[in-house]
Amino acid sequence: MHKIEWRTLTKESHISIEVKKSVFIADAAPISSAEEAQRFISERKKKYPDATHHVYAWRIGIKDAMQKYSDDGEPAGTAGLPVLDILRKNGIDDSIVVVTRYFGGVQLGTGGLARAYGKAAGAAVSEAIPCVYVPAARFEISVNYSQSDRLIHAIEREGFLIESVRYEQNPIFLTLCREGQENRLLEICGDITSGQAEARYLGPTDMVAGKVGELTFDT
Repeated sequence: MHKIEWRTLTKESHISIEVKKSVFIADAAPISSAEEAQRFISERKKKYPDATHHVYAWRIGIKDAMQKYSDDGEPAGTAGLPVLDILRKNGIDDSIVVVTRYFGGVQLGTGGLARAYGKAAGAAVSEAIPCVYVPAARFEISVNYSQSDRLIHAIEREGFLIESVRYEQNPIFLTLCREGQENRLLEICGDITSGQAEARYLGPTDMVAGKVGELTFDT
């Protein structure tokens, strides 16, 4: 598990742009391993078998622990690197972008290629909604029905996340809090229910702390 805040993508995305008759199709997604990255690339190649190029870049782990890019036959430095720079300059980890190009017959030049690949990658990353993850702790909290609404409001007002609710003899909340805020969560449970709530620690995890702000697309 990551020990500090980090950025990744929320979901898969798919966009298409046209630059001087060339079509650039960009797909972005969160990933967790090099094997997953390779599967994602292979799927795009199968989906667009007649495309001119399948350029890609991916990063896994914090501070460039693992990263890779490919120009896939485009002039060196004009394709894969601009795509990687979109992820790197915005600090986005555990993510991949594949930009598939259908050549339209008009040469773009090295600068034009870099800008086109960067523009397509940036649009795909924006569409995939970059977010900030933080280390968290997961708890299972049980309380009687008469106190459940007040406890839910208090937990959410504090900024903690209720992932799900199971309705059994008592409602049971699967709740996440930031690492280091465990005692505050337990304090709220005790105060709101006069000590009647039961909280069970389930272990470490991670959670979304919010969306990434303005992105950098200067390619």
